[in-house]
This record gives sequence, C-alpha cells and structure tokens, in this order.
Amino acid sequence: MAGLYEIWQRAEVSRRLDVLSGFIAMCVAGDGEARRRLAQLVAGADAALSATPPDLVVTSEYLDELVWWADTEWADHPYRPVEARPDEADRQTRDCAKDLRHAALPVRVRDEMGRIELSLEVRFLALCRQPGLDCRIRQDVFYVAGRAAMALDLGHLEAAEREIRRMEQVGSVEPRESRCG
Repeated sequence: MAGLYEIWQRAEVSRRLDVLSGFIAMCVAGDGEARRRLAQLVAGADAALSATPPDLVVTSEYLDELVWWADTEWADHPYRPVEARPDEADRQTRDCAKDLRHAALPVRVRDEMGRIELSLEVRFLALCRQPGLDCRIRQDVFYVAGRAAMALDLGHLEAAEREIRRMEQVGSVEPRESRCG
C-alpha cells in the first residue's frame, strides 16, 4: 500500500487537476479540437497518476500545461479557478487523500473503520449533550475526539479506539464550579 506522503502528493495533484480540467472543459465545450486536446492531457495525467508508483513529475508537467492553457486563453474569465489559500488547499487535499487512502484499504478494514467512526460520533454527541458539562471538560472532549478522528484518518484503528475510551473518561469527570465565560 502507498505511504501517506505519496497519497498526500497524489491527492494534491489530483485535486488541482480535477478543478482545472473541469473549468477548461466548460470553456471548450463547443470546440472539438480543444476537447480532444484536453482529453489527451487529462488522460496522460491520469495514466501517470495511476502508475505504480505514481509519476508525479509527469503528472505535474501535464498540470502545468493545463495551467498555462488556462492562463493564456481565459486569464480574465470570471469563473477561472484561482489557487486556494494554503489552509483551504490543505483541507481539500486532506479530503481527497482520505478518499484515496480509504479506497486502498481492504474491505474488512474499511468496515471496521466505519464501525469505529460511528462509535466515535455517537459517543461524542452523547457527551456533548450532557447537561451542565464544564466548559473545560467540553473542550477536552472536543480535543480528544479530534485525536480519535485523526487516528482514523491515518488508519490507526487501535489508537482511535483508545482515544474514544479516553474521551469517555474525560467526559465522565465531575463538572467543576468555575465555568468558562
């Protein structure tokens, strides 16, 4: 199975390729020659991305050609996609990487991850609905739930379950007198 860094790189390039090729496809909808050119570029990028290991250099070259094409032909187009801010690009890449990672896992592992994810959500919501839960404890519950979710994203099922147990322990602490304000 591919390493996490390789999956992240694939996701980053794939995300940019999808957005830009979709924009160009919209712009060239009536031009058969331009549509063929776009199809060739996307097919080349997809083939390089699907190789084992993925050829990210070749994929990036195809992506650079699409960027150049969009910059040359449609620089002033009101719907031309702009590069996302770093934090937003990372969020989008993370979503794409999770999908790639998830698809690479065996079915039984995906099923187990789904079970743990559901357990996390149900227990988290139950803790959050506790009346009179101290603000600091609530913050700790959110923090530990985030750690469990991150463990799931990384495919560490045992760590996720351990964090769920820890979240329940944190949430079962008696509320304190002082409240966050």
